[in-house]
Amino acid sequence: MKVTLVKCPKCELPLYMETQDEFFYCSHCGTIHTRNGPKVERIPYEIADFRPDAQTDNRVYVPFWRLHTDFRIKSRDVKGGFFNKIGQALKGGDKGASIYIYVPASQMETAAFRYWSVNLTINNPRYSARTDFAGTPRMPATTTRDEAIELADFVAVTLEAEKPGTLQYLDYTLTVNEAKVVYLPFMSSRSGLHLAV
Repeated sequence: MKVTLVKCPKCELPLYMETQDEFFYCSHCGTIHTRNGPKVERIPYEIADFRPDAQTDNRVYVPFWRLHTDFRIKSRDVKGGFFNKIGQALKGGDKGASIYIYVPASQMETAAFRYWSVNLTINNPRYSARTDFAGTPRMPATTTRDEAIELADFVAVTLEAEKPGTLQYLDYTLTVNEAKVVYLPFMSSRSGLHLAV
């Protein structure tokens, strides 16, 4: 096995990583890059700050893809549920809305993936942004932008399946306009991850 030194494409200083991660964070210039085939791409990102009363032990940043999407309903037969609420809000309009869909960028069990993607999409987190991780560990990213975009439809359908109501028929389009990584602050415990914004 050949080991090579990885340098930041922007400032060309060496990058040091303790774990395997899809995202290469440069603490010198504050950029994040990833490989997309043979190309290296810069990733737009934000770091959410911990709420002031959050304990300092067991802190971790978890990366999520925040996908700014346009959701357009072509036709539907929905009784109750998330899409029905969207449809009611759009009556008389163009049957479309902008929605932020959150897709975990880290490896998670299926139940945790579903829980966090649905809850963060329904209740977009409000937070103050910070400029660095302040020495807080980051959960490694495993999901690429293209994979997150593919998972957006899964999250949209899961939203409907998780809410009371009956989905009879739904024909829609989901267009991703922007993909940004948001590192959300969590407290880690035996019972799992707890959002700390």
